Amino acid sequence: MDVLVSRILESDTHSPQSTDALLESELTLDVAQKLSTELNTRLRQCKTELKQSLIDNRDTYTAAVDEVERAQESITQLLHGVDELQAMFGDEETGIRARVIEAIEREAQARKQIQDNSVVLEGLRVLESINAELRAMDALVRDARHMEAAKAIRAVEATVVDAHALDGTRIRAVLGDRIHLAAINVKENVLRDLRHLVSFEVTDSVATIRVAPLAKKHAQPPNASSDLAELFSALSTLDAGDDLAQAFSDCFVRDFVSPLLSVSVLADSTVKSTNDTKIFEVSLHREADGTTSASTVCNILSEALGFVNESLLRNDSGEESSLLKVASMLWADGCVPRLATLVVERCMLSCIPTTRRALAEFNNQIDVLVAFEDRLFGELCTEAANENDVSSADRPIRSKVGQIEGLFARRRCDESLNSVRKLAESSSFSVATMDGHERWTVDLVKQMVISSDDVESGDTDADCQTASSSLVEGASKLVAGRGLLLFPKCTVSAAIRRLVMTAYGLVNEGTQSSLDTAPHVSRMFVDTAQCVFDVYRALFFALHRTQLTKIPALGWQFFNDCMYAAHHAGIIGDLVALLPETPKTHHLSSSSSSAAATSSEWTATARLYVSIGKTHAASIVRQETEELRRLSTGGSKGADAFASASKDASKAQLAKIANQVRLSLTQLARAIRPPAVTPHVFYRTLGCYADAVFGATIDAIASIVDIGADDSQVLSEHCRSTLHLLAQLFLLDASVLEPYADIAPSMQTSRPSDNPGLLSNADAAFEDLLNSGDDDIDNDNEGVAGGDESLASGISSPRRSLPSAMKLANEHCKLANKLVQLADILVISRADILARRRAGLLEDFTVDELVELVRALFTGTIERERDIMELESL
Repeated sequence: MDVLVSRILESDTHSPQSTDALLESELTLDVAQKLSTELNTRLRQCKTELKQSLIDNRDTYTAAVDEVERAQESITQLLHGVDELQAMFGDEETGIRARVIEAIEREAQARKQIQDNSVVLEGLRVLESINAELRAMDALVRDARHMEAAKAIRAVEATVVDAHALDGTRIRAVLGDRIHLAAINVKENVLRDLRHLVSFEVTDSVATIRVAPLAKKHAQPPNASSDLAELFSALSTLDAGDDLAQAFSDCFVRDFVSPLLSVSVLADSTVKSTNDTKIFEVSLHREADGTTSASTVCNILSEALGFVNESLLRNDSGEESSLLKVASMLWADGCVPRLATLVVERCMLSCIPTTRRALAEFNNQIDVLVAFEDRLFGELCTEAANENDVSSADRPIRSKVGQIEGLFARRRCDESLNSVRKLAESSSFSVATMDGHERWTVDLVKQMVISSDDVESGDTDADCQTASSSLVEGASKLVAGRGLLLFPKCTVSAAIRRLVMTAYGLVNEGTQSSLDTAPHVSRMFVDTAQCVFDVYRALFFALHRTQLTKIPALGWQFFNDCMYAAHHAGIIGDLVALLPETPKTHHLSSSSSSAAATSSEWTATARLYVSIGKTHAASIVRQETEELRRLSTGGSKGADAFASASKDASKAQLAKIANQVRLSLTQLARAIRPPAVTPHVFYRTLGCYADAVFGATIDAIASIVDIGADDSQVLSEHCRSTLHLLAQLFLLDASVLEPYADIAPSMQTSRPSDNPGLLSNADAAFEDLLNSGDDDIDNDNEGVAGGDESLASGISSPRRSLPSAMKLANEHCKLANKLVQLADILVISRADILARRRAGLLEDFTVDELVELVRALFTGTIERERDIMELESL
């Protein structure tokens, strides 16, 4: 390739074949540079030779023109003579006319060639003039004499436009590209000088604007304009002044304002000078707590803008230009809205408070922001633009001020949802102590609203948030219409209490929102109050399922939480429906149909909590009863121990089984001992656990084919000891039961249709839990009232003698009486069994179960068969 290039450079000719070879090959950098240099040299040489040749031949062309004119006259005279001869002799004889016409055509061609040559000469003269202007223009561009270069570009453009000799030629397009490239170079040089003239820098500790004079490569006339004015004038001449303003505005916003406003704490600004350089500095404190006020931020930005205007728009003699004139030159039209947008995001949108009290204080900062925006539009916009934008709704700060109520609502709702999410994600499982039963009253609603601001910080100042008159009025109507709404004392988590308080606080905010500014805000608060229940329910169980399943105490606390949430969700739904219709609350309860729909939505939320609580409680009971049945039978060794109970090893094994069952059930009972749950839940759950043990014991004994006399004695004693040990777990101290004495009737008689609160929900849920279809824990009792006489006596009369352990066990365990009857059957005669069956004392056993027991206990005789036949006939 290098050889080919060398041959082209050394030769005087250049063929199309060499061009194709060059295009198809790859040149090295050195060779390409050498080729380019040589070609440029030859091009200049050719231009010089052509120019000199034209100059040398000019006289020749002029003489030729004169000669042609003289020839034309001679030809004209000749033609007259030819015509005369032709008239005398005819053309056929002379042939003169044809030769004359041919000579005339040759003369016309010569004249046309002369005209073409004159056009070429004129074009060359124009090109020479343009080339001289281009060289002068390039020199001005290189010397960074921006204003003179811009004027030279405009002059060359005018020359090219006026050069009609270039019409229809490619030269005009080439010259246009050359001029456009020069204009681009001027713009780049101006932007480069602008970056040198003013620079922006934001570090971890300081934000700086530095203005330094440009280094002049040429002498300046007296009272020369400022550096910035010269730059703007140059680009204005090229109709590109807006480009410079846009570039400067973008740089100011991107490199100074945006990083500055990202810092939380800003200190005061300072201005200082070093030689000819002016410096504006703002101290930054990135690690400091707190945030800078809106007034401080606005003052710092105003000072920065003033510094830029004063430093850049003053000429060398110190004279200042008209503010509006220079501002329109310096700042792009979109700069002010961008600045206002950044300020409103920094000082308003990111600082929207979450309480009404803080919102009132925040309004003072809003006035500062509005005044700052007015000052920006008044000082940095052109007069025409300012007039158009005075009443414009597109002003960022003014438009957001009109949305402050909606912004506050959205911030408050988002903050509430975020706090509920954190509550659901937390694994602390902290307990909220209930000193007594929670009675739903107007005072409770007020306390919930007050505490909704900041329970964790302990701030219960009434000024934080107070219940609105509409909320108090609605609560009074609910209490008057529904009577006692009570949640019994039990263990609930601090998270669920915080959740409920948040919901009441949101509903209260909905009653205080002004519909004049944001008609949808009231509805937003109420919808968010319902959403916090849904978010917590969806997240908490999914995140903590393992802990809730492995640790029964946490599982039952979750059951209480679900009942507590359902209790208050149902009440809030009724409360929202009863809110008085006012200008601020008519969106919450404007008609009976909307009120019914709202109540229905909240009822659905309450039912979901009851459902998940019931399902998890059922899974706990099922899991623990399966484990208790396994412990009660003792596995394969336990089966041998039951089959040969009279042996010493079997007796020890049965004692071990009884002790393991007692220890396991004691731990389970401690996890649900009141006030961990309410007494009726305690008795029901413990009865299920005990029935699992009793059922497993009965099944293990009933499965034995042959029970000896000695074995029957041991098994009977095992049944009685098991019942006695487990019955002791049903005993509760009077101090534990006494707080529930005054609500025992409600706990027993409340039904889902009578009371929508927790008691009915809990009873219905637990009734479904016990009747969930599990054969091992099936329970035929209906609701809390059915079969719960001891519960009533034990709770309502704590000062009298409490029921015995055996009585409580018999009343809360379906299989306790059956286990006692089995213990008796193991040691009595067939006659006694028949007698008791006739008297109806063995009704817990089916005929088939009694027959199998008789076959296992007694030897096969005619009398046994007769007794079996009699049993089957009863």
